Amino acid sequence: MKFITEYDLRVQFNEQPFTDYQIEKNTRLTPGARQFLSDRRINFFEAGAKQQLGVPPGNSKTQERNYNIHADSEPWKEANSKKNSLSIAKLQSYIEVLEAEFFVITSQLIEVDIEIAGRMSKAGHEFGRIKALLTEEPANCNICFEGCTGMKQENCGKDLGNCFEITDFYIQSANGKIIVQINALRAKLRAIRIHIAEVLSALGEEKRLIAVTEAINQIINKLSQMICMAAGVKECRRMQ
Repeated sequence: MKFITEYDLRVQFNEQPFTDYQIEKNTRLTPGARQFLSDRRINFFEAGAKQQLGVPPGNSKTQERNYNIHADSEPWKEANSKKNSLSIAKLQSYIEVLEAEFFVITSQLIEVDIEIAGRMSKAGHEFGRIKALLTEEPANCNICFEGCTGMKQENCGKDLGNCFEITDFYIQSANGKIIVQINALRAKLRAIRIHIAEVLSALGEEKRLIAVTEAINQIINKLSQMICMAAGVKECRRMQ
C-alpha cells in the first residue's frame, strides 16, 4: 500500500495546479493530504469510481448546486470558523513548546556562559508577543534587537540565513554543545515558520503572516548571533 502525503500533493500542485485528483489503485491519502485537497476545494476520487470522495454523495447537477448552497449556510460557516480557530490554537501550542525549550536551554547555559544564557532568556520571552500576533490585530511586534556587523535593525526581520556553516570543527570546540543546541532551536523555528505560512496563507491572513514571519526571523537572527558568540567568532562571517 502506497501513501500519498501532503508534501507529495504540494509538489505536484506547485508544478501544475489541478482541480481534480485521482487516487490510484493500492494508494491511500494521508490525513494531511486529504486536508490539502479539501482546503483547496479539489475534487478527489478513487480510480474507477463513479462517485467523487471530495464532495457529498450524488452525481447530478442538482446535487452540486445544493452543495454550493450548503457551503454558504450558517452551519458551514460555524464549522469553518471552528476549524480556523483550531488551526491557530495549534500554532500557538507549537510556539509554547518552543518557548519551553528556550527556557530549558537557558537553565543549562547559566552555569556555562551567563551572557549567552541572558540573551537566550530574553529571546524566549519574545514568544509571548508572537502568540499575541496570531490572534490580535497585526502590528509591529517591537522585538528588541541588538545589531551587529552583519545584522542591523533595518534588516533583522528578514531571513538572513546562517552566518557560517557549522562544521565538526565548531562542534568539537569547547562550546560545541552550546552551538549544537542553539542550532537545533534555529532549525525548529525555521520549520514552524513554514507551517505558520501554510496556515495563515490558507486563511487569507497575509498581513498577519508578514508580521509573524518578521518576528520569528528576528529571533532566528538572534540565535545566529548567539552561535557566533559561542563559537568565539570575532569578525563577521555571515554568508552573503
